[in-house]
Amino acid sequence: MNTTLFIALRYWRSKSADRFGRMVTNLASFGIILGVMALIIVLSVMNGLESMQKRNLLSSLPHAVLSLKEGKLTKDQAVKFPVFIAKSVPINQTNVVIQSKNSINAGQLIGVENSNDDPRLTELNIQQQLPKSRFNVIMSYSLANQLKVNKGDKIRLMITENSRYTPFGRVPVQRLFTISDLYFSQTNDSNTLFANLSDVGRLLHIYPNQTQGLRLFLDDPFKVSQLTDYFDQNKWHISDWREQKGEFFQAVKMEKNMMGLLVSLIIIVAISNIITSLSLMVVDKQGEVAILQTQGLTKNQVMQIFMFQGSIVGIIGAILGGGLGILATVYLSDLIHLISPMGIVLPTEIAIPQVISIIVISILLSLLCTLYPAYQAAKIEPATALRYE
Repeated sequence: MNTTLFIALRYWRSKSADRFGRMVTNLASFGIILGVMALIIVLSVMNGLESMQKRNLLSSLPHAVLSLKEGKLTKDQAVKFPVFIAKSVPINQTNVVIQSKNSINAGQLIGVENSNDDPRLTELNIQQQLPKSRFNVIMSYSLANQLKVNKGDKIRLMITENSRYTPFGRVPVQRLFTISDLYFSQTNDSNTLFANLSDVGRLLHIYPNQTQGLRLFLDDPFKVSQLTDYFDQNKWHISDWREQKGEFFQAVKMEKNMMGLLVSLIIIVAISNIITSLSLMVVDKQGEVAILQTQGLTKNQVMQIFMFQGSIVGIIGAILGGGLGILATVYLSDLIHLISPMGIVLPTEIAIPQVISIIVISILLSLLCTLYPAYQAAKIEPATALRYE
């Protein structure tokens, strides 16, 4: 074994006469364990909440809408997509004013062709419910309750973005639609209506072989920022889910960063105790250090002894804290049930690269904190330390 590592291990395992210094060392090790454990649990819970919100809020939205800046997209036009785009479907969409006999509301009309064009329509037979040129529409149950309508009723849709001139002036394009079916919406996008793609195109004066663009569904919604690398922004216009939900996820990300920063202070305070414990040990062991120097130990080797000793505390604390943090995260719901049996389940997601980063950074910080005490130990002069021995 390396001589300096051997001496450092002996110092670490010995029952020091300085009980206060020993207590500070134990507190530093315990603080690192507690801080690393808490940081892993907090970040895993925040990761789980972020993933849950991503599934719940973004599962029913097109992750991006791709359209030409000039002209319309033809249905047979070939578009090269990156590998992370799971699905693309043609789309015609517009904002509408919805009028029934009893109420009025605003919403968005989207044209579809198949049941898999939108996650909210997978259980419906779109070809049967939305045949071409019949001007049928499907809406959510919550919107139907607001408008006080049901299946089979007629509603008037007015397109404010498109208008025509009449003897009475310029009026928006409008059309009566028949409600053919209703769907459940678990998100706040309940004001979305679905009609046949060609019917929506006719209202927008779009040729049957053309569409406004393509709805893109990605394997990971957070990859939308990479779309600009594949599509020329001078030719294509890209709108994505961040326009509707971006502020919410920015708030979640900021909260995650702040929680991580606050819990990291526990680790920083614990690691700073290494400086105190090593400084006390330098004072306690200066006679032994002086004797070792007279026997041939160099100043660099003296520094290594105390650096090894502080690193041992940091490595053991970081590894134990990482293991306990992962274990506590896996059984977090059971632990919460023991404390408060209210049936609360916290979603968790352990990110292994994140855990490794926490452990490695904790070890590096503990190593950094050993430099000053180790430098003070290397400055010990044998003649001065052994003068009164």
